[in-house]
Amino acid sequence: MAESISDLQRKMKALQIHDKAVKAAERGSIEIALTMSRQALSLAPHEKDIRHQFHETRVRVFRAAKKGGFGLKMAEMGAQMKTSKVQNLLKQNKPDEAMILAEEIMDVNPLSPSFNEFYFDVAQRAGYPEAQLSAMETLAGACPNDRAIMERLGDTYVKHEVYGRAADCYRKASAAAPTDLNLQRKLKDAMAKNTMTAGGWEENAGKVGGFQKMIRDKELAAKLDRESKAQVIGDDAEIAIRDAKAKIAKEPKNINYYRALARIYIQNKRFDEALETFDAARKVNPSDPELDRNWSDTKIKSYDLKIEALRAAGKEAEAEEMEVEQAQFAFDDLVRRVENYPNDLGLRYELGVMYYTYEAYDDAVQQFQLAQRSPKHRLWALYYLACSFKQKGQPDMAVMQLEAAASQLQVMDDLKKHVIYTLGQIAEEKGDIDAAFNYYKDVYAADIGFEDIDACMQRVHAQRG
Repeated sequence: MAESISDLQRKMKALQIHDKAVKAAERGSIEIALTMSRQALSLAPHEKDIRHQFHETRVRVFRAAKKGGFGLKMAEMGAQMKTSKVQNLLKQNKPDEAMILAEEIMDVNPLSPSFNEFYFDVAQRAGYPEAQLSAMETLAGACPNDRAIMERLGDTYVKHEVYGRAADCYRKASAAAPTDLNLQRKLKDAMAKNTMTAGGWEENAGKVGGFQKMIRDKELAAKLDRESKAQVIGDDAEIAIRDAKAKIAKEPKNINYYRALARIYIQNKRFDEALETFDAARKVNPSDPELDRNWSDTKIKSYDLKIEALRAAGKEAEAEEMEVEQAQFAFDDLVRRVENYPNDLGLRYELGVMYYTYEAYDDAVQQFQLAQRSPKHRLWALYYLACSFKQKGQPDMAVMQLEAAASQLQVMDDLKKHVIYTLGQIAEEKGDIDAAFNYYKDVYAADIGFEDIDACMQRVHAQRG
């Protein structure tokens, strides 16, 4: 089935992020590389190169953290408890959700043979062959002399049509079992297919219009690449700007053309021209909250550029003054947008976070109480609402919100860690050390590096002892 334009755009965006992740990894910025790889994977979960880079970077981050001992065992125990949930999701025919939870298990220890075996089976049942390959390669690295693993990896390579590597795996397996005729057959087949596909002609050989299809696909990809390119600069930018202006002149009420023009200006850090473009678009459609947000985000970027220039010139005091001006603009502008769009609960949530950051807890409570009506922001709004009550000296109200959030969070993701951790803090402050220990223990088992959870565990453990 041919990919739609939106699918191609998503894939190309993923590949652009993947490219940045590779460069970040090469520079040694592995945490940044992992974040980017994870983002690229969410856009294109079946891209082999993206999957491979993500898994490789995850292993590097794990090794750099040097996790081990009791802490790692506790975390692995917590992860092991999630496997039954994964199996239930597969039984409920929710393969994507199962894979997301399986990834969280792998995050705990991507080198664990048992986790990789489990991950391989989940990926096989969920229809993620690329993930199967990552798991098998890790297992093969850990057990290079295991005949069964090498054969299984060879089979996985064949499914991916990576016949050269498949042949290598079958050779190693055959060395351990030289009389296995089935292995010998697999080896010969892989070698033959590797020879046939070495020139890259097999995919379109014998297909009517195959060559023309490749050309059409390349032309479409090139067009999409020009339109969604991460950075259109130099002569390309001037051509793109001219084309965008011509489209606006032809269809002055088409807001998408204004957005396209502004995007090119932003990519080239021509923020004043981008702001003018958004202003023109807002005159065409004055009640578009997204255009308002675009304008505000661009204004913030223009401040960033000026602050960066001041620092480069050694004008630190002026840079700090402009940072204060930027913060004041961000606050005033957000208040303005909330007044203009009072029913936009996402804006209410953002304003609540800003009030909370500036310790205006009463104002924050008001915004979060409204924002929790938004399905998208409800749980984070409950968390921040609880934190606001906690800061106001109302722990019982805080616990009520936290328990409401916890009851709706099935997976120990970042939000649930914050929720359970805060429940632990409140319990500890009340002197309920056993309850605090149980809350902290759940977070500790999932992520030993979260906040100061290790110190919390040691502290309450000493008090219990």
